Amino acid sequence: MQDSKRKIFRWIEIFAFLLVFAATLKIVSYITDPVRNDQPELVVARDKATVAALAEDSDTMDVMVVGDSEAMVMVSPTVLMDEAGIQSYNCNQLGQRLSETYFFLDKILKKQHPKVIILETNVITHETSIKTEPHLTFNILTQEAFPILRYHSMWRERFGLVEPEEYTHYKGYEDIYVVDPYDGAPYMFETEEKQWLDPITMHYLNKVIDLCKDKNIPVVLVSAPSAVNMDYPRHNTIQEYADEHGLDYIDFNLLTDEIGLDWSNDTGDKGDHINKYGTEKTSRYLIKYLKEKYDLPDHRED
Repeated sequence: MQDSKRKIFRWIEIFAFLLVFAATLKIVSYITDPVRNDQPELVVARDKATVAALAEDSDTMDVMVVGDSEAMVMVSPTVLMDEAGIQSYNCNQLGQRLSETYFFLDKILKKQHPKVIILETNVITHETSIKTEPHLTFNILTQEAFPILRYHSMWRERFGLVEPEEYTHYKGYEDIYVVDPYDGAPYMFETEEKQWLDPITMHYLNKVIDLCKDKNIPVVLVSAPSAVNMDYPRHNTIQEYADEHGLDYIDFNLLTDEIGLDWSNDTGDKGDHINKYGTEKTSRYLIKYLKEKYDLPDHRED
C-alpha cells in the first residue's frame, strides 16, 4: 500500500515539475520573443526574412511568395514593382518545412491580405524520410510553443555583448551575382513515375491550402528552375495535387526555352539556384501571368 502511494506521489511530483517548467518556458518566451517584440535583429539568420515580413505594415503585400531558398531567388520584388507596380514579398527560410510555412502564414495572414500566394514547390518535394520528418516537425512545434527554444542562441545579442548581425535585403530577396554554370545536361525526362510524399508533409500542405481557402486567397504552385532539385516524378506529384485541388501550377523547369533560361549564365551554384539574371526571366514571366490572372493594382504612382 505504501509503495503504491509513493508511486502516485512520485508521478504527481513529476507532473507538477513538468507543469511548472512549461509555464516558466512560456513566460520567458513571451517576454523575450523577438517576433512579438518587433526585434527582427534578434532572430537566427534563417528566420530573418519571415520575421522581417511579419514586421511590415499591414496590407502592403499584393503577392506573397513562400518557401525555402528556391523561393528566395525565384521572384524579384524590385522587378515586379519597377515593371508592373506589383507589391510583393519573398517570405522564405533556408530549408523551410511545410509546418513552418503553415505557422508563418497563420500569423501573417492576420495582418496581410494578399491577392495571391505563390508557393514554391521545393518545400513540398525536398528530400525527406519517415525518420527525419517527425523529428523536425516535433522541433518546430515545440519552438512555436516556446520561442525561447528557437532563439536562445541569440543571448549575447540580447544582452548587448555583441552587435546583432546586420541584415540587408529587399523584401526577402537577395541578388546572386555569381555565375557558376550548370553543364546543361537534360534533367526533365518525361515519365509517369511520381515522387513519394510523407504523411506529415501532406498534412501540412493540406493545412496551408485550407488556410488560404478560408481566407479566400488563391494559391499558385510554382517550381523554380533547379536542375539539382527538380525532376519529372516531382513534377508529376505536384501536377496531380494541383489538379485534385483546382490549383494553377507553373513549372519553370519545363519552360526554360520559353523564358530563355541559359544554364551557362543564369545560375550561381551549378544549377541549384538561379542567379539575378535567371530571376529577371522568371519574374517577368510571372508578371505576365499575374497581370492576366488577377486584378492587381499598379503602385508605381503611389
